[in-house]
Amino acid sequence: MAPSPTFLRLKGQALVYAVTFCSSVGFLLFGYDLGFMGGLTTSPEFLAVFNNPNASLLGFLVASYEVGAMFGAIFTFIMGDRFGRKPSNIAGAIIVSIGAVLQAATYGLAQFLVGRLVAGFGLGIMTTVIPIWLTECATPKSRGRMMAMQLSNLIMGLIIANWLDYGMSFYPGSVQWRLPCAFQIVFCIIVLGLIPFLPESPRYLCAVGQLDKASIALAALRGGHPDTPEIAAELQEIKYALAVEGEETGSWTDVFKDGGISGSSRVAIAFSANFFQQLSGVNVMSSLGPYVFQHSIGMSQREALLVSGGLQVYYFLSSLIPWYVVDRVGRRRLFMLGSLGMGICMMLSAIFVGIGTRPLGYAAAVVLYIFHTFFTLGWQSNMWVYPSELLPLKLRLRGGALAVVSQWLFTFLVVEITPVMITNIGYKSYIVFAVINFVTIPCVYFCYPETTRLPLEAVDLLFADREGEEGEDGASGGGGGGGVRPSIWRVVKDSTSKEYVAEVQRLLEVRARERAENEEILDRGKMSGVEIEKVA
Repeated sequence: MAPSPTFLRLKGQALVYAVTFCSSVGFLLFGYDLGFMGGLTTSPEFLAVFNNPNASLLGFLVASYEVGAMFGAIFTFIMGDRFGRKPSNIAGAIIVSIGAVLQAATYGLAQFLVGRLVAGFGLGIMTTVIPIWLTECATPKSRGRMMAMQLSNLIMGLIIANWLDYGMSFYPGSVQWRLPCAFQIVFCIIVLGLIPFLPESPRYLCAVGQLDKASIALAALRGGHPDTPEIAAELQEIKYALAVEGEETGSWTDVFKDGGISGSSRVAIAFSANFFQQLSGVNVMSSLGPYVFQHSIGMSQREALLVSGGLQVYYFLSSLIPWYVVDRVGRRRLFMLGSLGMGICMMLSAIFVGIGTRPLGYAAAVVLYIFHTFFTLGWQSNMWVYPSELLPLKLRLRGGALAVVSQWLFTFLVVEITPVMITNIGYKSYIVFAVINFVTIPCVYFCYPETTRLPLEAVDLLFADREGEEGEDGASGGGGGGGVRPSIWRVVKDSTSKEYVAEVQRLLEVRARERAENEEILDRGKMSGVEIEKVA
């Protein structure tokens, strides 16, 4: 038997870690791009270039990046699966680099806005594809942990952005803000240097009919050989899921159809997850932390930069907790716990800022620190992996793109309105975010199925038609037809039942094996027919 295939001389979990590292650099760029503008909003050198813009225009200067990212996600939605996960990431990194050059060379408002839009467009592509690529490469048991590691690097990007802004604030002249703008290119170079040497998603390769390449990529990621039973079985499960999904014709409109697999419902849940994350208020601090500490709590410019930089360090340390709990506790519980904690923190911030004494202002800053612990525990890692786990392969990229459109649309909304909210309604801004966090909890409880540790292909069977009464026969129904479609409430209930989930996984293995055996019989039949023709 030939040796196991490798990439960069790595295989198995070591290769999954390499994919995670490359994905993490892409999300480090994401975090950096979210964070570096926060320091510039309090920089006199930067503000002077744009004639000291008012709160509304300043908010748009920051939020224009989110507009570009939203269009990048829409572009990915329209183009679908034509280019694969790796080429899309490469294109995104190149576009971000072009946008960074435009921003760093700016001498006027129009050029800076174009640079922000272009860089955002590239990042919109990357943030759509990266979570899907990593989710499809990782094992079911480690998906959440790999995503948690990736998201910790997003926070590392925020840390670098905040401390670079703080360090550059001591330098006079335009270098104070031009260097932070140009620094985005460093992360793009790292991504461009790594991606060509890493495997493409085996599931994507199966979807486009490149089964030999899919087998090699999957074997390398699992540390085995293409002919080993475990690799062959996982490949058959992927092919089975593709066959079930392929019974419906594929187009971009499928995200709005049931398609035999509750496609539209699953896309709507993925979209809402991004909505709830952004409306939690987290990007108020990520994108406008120094502005909030200075104008809402009353700190000086340097104090605001220092406290904001410290917040990102604390944020990073908090992000290490999900590494150990995200695949043990489950997505639903963490979503609800995070929203409860964030809601309480935002309510306390409203009280402290509303009273308005300086000591309580600092207490509000402490509460906003704690807010980030609940965010990292409940939503940060979970939200980015959840849509990729929930969506069927046929809709994973387009549905994921719509989810990312939600991410950037509501990030833009929050970043755009926050300076205006703080200026006009003060402490009541925090009440708005508190209410949204509390409303999130029942939505998750009733509408979000559990996906932790489930094979991606098994999730389809949770939503598939079931014979007899609605879901009464357990997992005996199948994808495709004849049965009754379970309600989302029933899917949620069944996804939290260990017995039902175990039956679904067993059913997936059985059906994948039966399909493989049927294909083998058909292949033998075709070969026999050819031999008979030759004899004749």
